Amino acid sequence: MKQIANLYVLELRPKHETLTFKRVMTAVAAVLVLGVFGSVAMTLWANQTEINTQRMAHNLSQSQQQLIAKQAELRAAMNDAKVAQQIEQIELDLAQRQRLLQQMQNVTQTQAASFADVLDDLARADTDAIWLHRILISNGQLTLQGKTASASALPLWLASFSDYDTLSGRQFGVFELRDVNTSGVLDFTVGSLQHSSLLAQPRTNAGAAR
Repeated sequence: MKQIANLYVLELRPKHETLTFKRVMTAVAAVLVLGVFGSVAMTLWANQTEINTQRMAHNLSQSQQQLIAKQAELRAAMNDAKVAQQIEQIELDLAQRQRLLQQMQNVTQTQAASFADVLDDLARADTDAIWLHRILISNGQLTLQGKTASASALPLWLASFSDYDTLSGRQFGVFELRDVNTSGVLDFTVGSLQHSSLLAQPRTNAGAAR
């Protein structure tokens, strides 16, 4: 006897749910809501972008106007003969002052070095018979004032200048030898005619002394 078991019962059969009108309307409504929100968001973003663009365009326009105004002022100033002349004069004055400052620095350095060299050579030419109380150096000219115990010692001392670089070859237009007291000590002046006005009133405390 054949027996058949039906395992495909109704409870195990797959159920196919059909779309109802309510479900369709719900889906359509959800899509519409999302579309509305998306449209609103896009509109707000577009409006904000337009506002920012307009603001940037306004700032750029103002900057361009300011630049044009400055360029016009610059062209007007450059075309103004009076302003150009003032600028040229200022540049000339500045260049002249710079040259003068450089010359003064060079002269100061040269004179400082020259004076030191002269003092060094005078110290080397020192002799017991002569002592200096004033040394003048101006415009490369040298004048010496001092005392000597012997009139014959002065020419010998001056002759020894040929042994020193800063003293040799100098021409002295002034040569004075004075006996101002009875102590046997003579005052002398040997130097340049250019220093005549400076020698009118000798200062015994100026220069080098011994």
